[in-house]
Amino acid sequence: MTGSEQASFTAMAEKEPDALHRQLQAWFRAEGTEDADTVLQCFEPGYQMVGAAGNVVSIEAMRGGFPKQRGSRPTLVMEISDVEIRHIAGNTALVRYKERQIQDSGTNDRWAAAVLVDRGDGKRPGWLFLQETFCP
Repeated sequence: MTGSEQASFTAMAEKEPDALHRQLQAWFRAEGTEDADTVLQCFEPGYQMVGAAGNVVSIEAMRGGFPKQRGSRPTLVMEISDVEIRHIAGNTALVRYKERQIQDSGTNDRWAAAVLVDRGDGKRPGWLFLQETFCP
């Protein structure tokens, strides 16, 4: 990867947590597209998430359940802050950020660390792994 390609990937990786969470928020609120693939295409084959409560979710489980969740959280607001690129190596970035979820039922915060990969097409990075931890 050239220096300018690396700089471009770094900039995209830094913006990606907010970009994805805007899409997720819209999906859960039943706003925008009804095509689940517009969100699911953000995830790489083999993607895995360890949720804040410790449950492991595979890309296959997401593909099975995600379409049914459209409109399931109509008051959800997702806010992303404190984004930090912790490491970049070749086409892979480790990005840490804080996520706040606000709903009628209350607010919760979580730290997240994501492994994002440059897909080589100059577009958004793909999500390979996500680890979330509830904040006290």
